[in-house]
Amino acid sequence: MTTLHRLPLTPPPIRNETLGSYLHRLAMANNRPARSLAALLGPPPIGFSPISDDTSGWTPQSPANLAALTGRRVEKLARALPALASFLAVPCDHPTQLIGRACRCCSARRRAGTASVFTYIPIHQHLCIRHQRWTRATIDIPLAKLPAVLQAQHRLTRLAHRHRSDEIKDAFCSAQKILRGWTTTQLPIDLTPDWNSRLERIRDHPPGRGISSQDQQLVASFPDTVTLTALVLSPPTGSDARTTYLAATTELEDRYARPYNAPGIRDPLYQYFRKSQIA
Repeated sequence: MTTLHRLPLTPPPIRNETLGSYLHRLAMANNRPARSLAALLGPPPIGFSPISDDTSGWTPQSPANLAALTGRRVEKLARALPALASFLAVPCDHPTQLIGRACRCCSARRRAGTASVFTYIPIHQHLCIRHQRWTRATIDIPLAKLPAVLQAQHRLTRLAHRHRSDEIKDAFCSAQKILRGWTTTQLPIDLTPDWNSRLERIRDHPPGRGISSQDQQLVASFPDTVTLTALVLSPPTGSDARTTYLAATTELEDRYARPYNAPGIRDPLYQYFRKSQIA
């Protein structure tokens, strides 16, 4: 059996990091192919990438090999790497719902190097509150001039404390679908000034030119998506879809201090309540 030696440069793993992300960072730091480094632990999965988190090709010796390469104890590595903890059957409280890119400022603070870090994140987390950066895009989007987006994340976090992750995910997706329906027909409540103002602030920042239009739209509409998410999670009480819908439109008018020009049964919001009651 070949004896493995510690790599010259061994950046520490980030809490909840995927194995693929950590191995790619180790490979980059030491100028080695990531796949050949991963092969020292076991056959890499097909399509091995930074978001890979598969230990199906590992042997009982694999954790010790990783410890030898990094110069860190297996137990310490398992506290940061969910896949390793799962392989060792070590109890842990790692979130496992979603893999996302970590905030670059957080990564730099933890000496992660220049490569992107991919970790498991809570389903409701869309940005880094500490550094005020949107992280669900290819690059960080600064949010210092977008207080409504930061406030929306706080609100979504509070909702996550009262609802299960699957409920948050389903409600958020429903809210996005309602908003998309509004934009393809006619906005029943005029959100265009808010969206345009946020888009201008995103584009004014130097990295703005490198942000896709889709990501810009997601950030600009995020506060309103969260507002609808809260409405979907706790809808007004109504005897049928129509009364629930009318009560919801009144809530939205109060929330935005603007009239809600309800298009009735053609409104995606009404369609949502109707399908919910049928289900």
